[in-house]
Amino acid sequence: MASLASKLLLTGKAIFSWLFRQISQRFKQLIYSNDSADYIAWRNQFLWRRLGLCFWVAFPVIFCSFVLDCYRIFYLNQTEFYPQELKHLLVIENLVMGFFLLVCLKFHKTKFGRKYPGALFLCVFFSLTLIQQIIGTFCGVAILNLGGWGLTFTAQATIMPVRWRLHLLSQLLLLGYYIGVNSVLGFTNLYRSYPLITVELILFIFWFCFICDLGVYSYDRLQRNEFESRRELRIFLHAISHDLCTPLMGNAIVFQNLLKKSDSEVIVSSKILKRLLEGNSRQINLIQSLREAYTLEVQGVKLHCEPIKVSTVVNSVLYDLEPFIRENNTTVHNLLSDNLPLICADPTQLSRVFSNLISNALKHNPYEITLTIDANPQGEKILCRVRDNGVGITQNQCKRIFELYTRGENARFMPGLGLGLYVCRQVIIAHGGNIGVQSQPGIGSTFWFTLPIIE
Repeated sequence: MASLASKLLLTGKAIFSWLFRQISQRFKQLIYSNDSADYIAWRNQFLWRRLGLCFWVAFPVIFCSFVLDCYRIFYLNQTEFYPQELKHLLVIENLVMGFFLLVCLKFHKTKFGRKYPGALFLCVFFSLTLIQQIIGTFCGVAILNLGGWGLTFTAQATIMPVRWRLHLLSQLLLLGYYIGVNSVLGFTNLYRSYPLITVELILFIFWFCFICDLGVYSYDRLQRNEFESRRELRIFLHAISHDLCTPLMGNAIVFQNLLKKSDSEVIVSSKILKRLLEGNSRQINLIQSLREAYTLEVQGVKLHCEPIKVSTVVNSVLYDLEPFIRENNTTVHNLLSDNLPLICADPTQLSRVFSNLISNALKHNPYEITLTIDANPQGEKILCRVRDNGVGITQNQCKRIFELYTRGENARFMPGLGLGLYVCRQVIIAHGGNIGVQSQPGIGSTFWFTLPIIE
């Protein structure tokens, strides 16, 4: 019996620990959001647009409520729910709510409303619910309006089904005011046959709000997944065009130089043909690599690693970019040594990283800059750097420069980049390294990344 009891106790502890871990994991997912900056911007814009739709619904509802209350109180003289001395309260509530909604509508058209749609959401919600509570406080009564609350909760969950934390915050503030303020002041319910709060009332409000917030959370996650899927598809399509642009433009420059010669028959040297063939081979490798990366791994890069030298990869990239380097009158200092330790990396993907960093330095800086490429062992990794003495990058740009579509206003002289640096980060992370940037405006930029050394 003792052994059986101990086994049951251990089983119960194991089940309890598993449940606790599952609940903690779900709770952390709710509290800590990993939404991308692009999705957050889209969600705020979506919320702002839906707030405009909310005004179109709220004003007719308030007008109908105002007309109905006036008809019941002043024409039919039905005041069985309201005391005779407070019958004017319904009319005042509707007028004040309409006024504050007009103020919110005015702010909706301003820059503040576009920038802070969450704050405007709370203002609209409080205009529909909390103002009634404040008026009741001044009149010395507690107003329990379950019908109005339910209509407001349902409407905001249907019209604006994003940012569930805002929905939960608005509900908690309303319930906190109703229970807390009225309990402290000792007010009784306006409908005197009902107590201020009951267990049934708490359970009803809890499950009603829970269902509304759950619907908002589910829709928000569905929209995020769809948004990220489309974003990944855009990354895949843009990566192909971006990565193939450099070798194709290099070939175009070679052909243009050949056409400028006066000879009717152009003699092409074996060196030029070799360069064209190498560029075409890299194009084919890039297409295959990108297709595999998108097909097999939605968010990531599939690698075909082998022992390679960093200097070999850089020399090959500089060879491809030589026409652009000459065109920009750029001075390149290649300080890479052939004696550096070998790394285990995908040569095609690593070429993409160096090609993006070097070509971005050429495209987003003035002519005649100095470009320095070096690498040094640091413990179990190699630190690679691509430095330039160009226009530099502000600290705000450095924080977001590796995100997709982060660009400056001037594509020629501003260093804010779009796709290339995002791809660089994905490739380096897939290799088990890190990537970053150090820069100051007017001094230049240093892009660095680390790669593991072969043991």
